[in-house]
Amino acid sequence: MRNLLEIETGLLSSDAVRTGLQLTKVKSLQKSIKTAERTKFRKSLEMATLMRQGKEWFDKPETKILFSEQGIVWSADELADKVFELSKTRMYRYIKASNVAEDVVQVFERQCKHLQDSGESVSMCIDSLNQFAKAYAEDEDVNVADLQARETESVGNDTIDEVTEEARYGGAAETTTSDTIFTLSFKLQDRNVAVRYSLSDGLVTTNSNDDILDAIAFLQEQLNNL
Repeated sequence: MRNLLEIETGLLSSDAVRTGLQLTKVKSLQKSIKTAERTKFRKSLEMATLMRQGKEWFDKPETKILFSEQGIVWSADELADKVFELSKTRMYRYIKASNVAEDVVQVFERQCKHLQDSGESVSMCIDSLNQFAKAYAEDEDVNVADLQARETESVGNDTIDEVTEEARYGGAAETTTSDTIFTLSFKLQDRNVAVRYSLSDGLVTTNSNDDILDAIAFLQEQLNNL
């Protein structure tokens, strides 16, 4: 997990959040994916399932209440970055891969292994699986080898940070950044205020205007003391 505020670290230490997001399994798989090259693809699929399950739990109304009670408002961007250590777009690609039928995954794996045994260079990753699953739905005779040129083009456009994601999770990445431009978190005794503003969602908060103004007044008072 990365880029965590102190208040977020406290939230993620709670039993409810650790259980809901399966954080022990997430961290264990993150470590395995970094070191186990030969099983990276299957580990990536396991991680994809955890991402799907974690996102489903995150979207529940009771989860939103749990976060807001701690003065925290997260978007899908924050979930992807702070828990799974990748971009929102990458997280959604993993979730998409987690829904690919097992028999299609096995066809993909067999074709990839056949190419590898023949000395061919093949990309066996989440993005390649999604690409193959889409083509397979249209034509069950599709060949992985015929799709590799487009896969290589996609990888060639990655930035340095995205290549780091690829090395960690076994897939090609897409450029994306969070469009959150302002966050405010205020917690004092029984007062919890959390505000976020993003270009796509606008103002996101569960607090009243008075709560937010009180938080801003507190911040202004501290600034005046500098």
